[in-house]
Amino acid sequence: MQETNNTKQAAWVAVGSFFSFIVGIISPMILARYFDKGDYGTYKQVMFVYNTLLAVFTLGLPKAYAYFLPKYDSKFSKDIINKITKVFVVMGFVFAAILVLSAGPIASFLNNMELKKALIYFAPTPLFLLPTMGLDGIYASFKQTKYLAYYTIFTRVLTIICIILPVILWDGNYLHAIIGFDVAAFFTCLLAMYLKTYPVRNEKSEKSELYYKQIFAFALPLLYASLWGIMITSATQFYISRYYGSEVFADFSNGFMEIPFVGMVLGAVATVLLPAFSRMDSGTGMSDVTLQMWQSALIKSAKIIFPMVIYGFFFAEILMRCMYGDNYNQSAIYFQIKNAGSMLYIIPFAPIILAIGKTKQYANVHMCIAFIIVFAEYIVVKTLNSPVYVAVVSEICQVLKIFLLMKIIAQYAGMSILKLLPLKSLAKIIITTVISACLTYMITEYFICNKYVFLMLSLMIYIIVYYGLCWAVRISYRELAYGFGVNDKSFILKFLP
Repeated sequence: MQETNNTKQAAWVAVGSFFSFIVGIISPMILARYFDKGDYGTYKQVMFVYNTLLAVFTLGLPKAYAYFLPKYDSKFSKDIINKITKVFVVMGFVFAAILVLSAGPIASFLNNMELKKALIYFAPTPLFLLPTMGLDGIYASFKQTKYLAYYTIFTRVLTIICIILPVILWDGNYLHAIIGFDVAAFFTCLLAMYLKTYPVRNEKSEKSELYYKQIFAFALPLLYASLWGIMITSATQFYISRYYGSEVFADFSNGFMEIPFVGMVLGAVATVLLPAFSRMDSGTGMSDVTLQMWQSALIKSAKIIFPMVIYGFFFAEILMRCMYGDNYNQSAIYFQIKNAGSMLYIIPFAPIILAIGKTKQYANVHMCIAFIIVFAEYIVVKTLNSPVYVAVVSEICQVLKIFLLMKIIAQYAGMSILKLLPLKSLAKIIITTVISACLTYMITEYFICNKYVFLMLSLMIYIIVYYGLCWAVRISYRELAYGFGVNDKSFILKFLP
């Protein structure tokens, strides 16, 4: 029953994430058509500055809700939520002040003086949005992620409306879009502040023994990990951009990405597992119940992600051509490299490491990988002189990071890494998806048709072949259907393996 409930909670988080992703695509598509390149570039630079600084000013605190709330009685929940939210409010004021005071230097550094005014206009947004952080952790802790999905959908639609209406109706420029962003952030803040304590509105509130020192002891290592993470992701982009030119970088930047649904699924799983693991952690190792939940989440993630990743690997070239045009065939190799590595990303290491309080070790692993990737990629650039090998080294370092984090979990659990993983179940899914992709590739190899038609045909054939093989080898998807509200009497279950 608990597994089904966790699946439902993750499904609601995934719905919100998916809608957020779709809305995030719509906004740039519209603005790019109404702004000239200069205005659109300035708007995108504002978003770049905001997202870069956001990792610093959140201080790793959004995860604190999901870590601390399950460890305390519900009568202390409101006090814990208010304490963490107060820190966000203070950091929101600091963030806004930094944007205003540093707008000129940032504009000079990015060689766009229009950016100064844009950043000043944008300054209220972090003031309003930082206090909204961590809402997912609160609702996951109380198993009410359905309301989180409603909140995400409503606020994202509101943001899109506030941004594009001034541009479309009154022929506004990027400043009007930014003001619309500020307005949406204000109303988002009001709603989030109400919703933060909504799950415990009927609970008698008492003062907890959670102190700010404990909060920062948990959160600051996550900040350090985020900063090292920025270094890890930036190193590869820097080397390829600097040493191989803009055209190669264009191929790389278009291809070196995960399939978006991978991040959505894993983010939803992590959101639900962190409070669950935190609640079950006794400080004496991993229990059988925790291990079972861990492996169940891993298998369910694999059933969703492996088929997408394997298809993307085999049909990378046609995907890149359909997405970016025929000039970006070379992006396919980077897409294959990135998605080959993402096969290991399904391991839910972060929730359990955070739940057992190993945030310092988590940060230290990121620090080690950051230094390794900088020096290893530099050596590759100077010796092998190939951007493809730079990308390969990047993914090898990511795999090494996962191995080191798994060692931390294995030591805490008192068992080997191999025993932590349901290898037979994962191998069955991998083999089935690879066979499906190989058969599809052979069937479509001699197809001569429009690239978009080819993409749709290959995807349909792949789904049909994989569906048939799932029935044959008994890979069941029924437990995933239960997570989306399907019951045993539902007609759809008859068609699921």
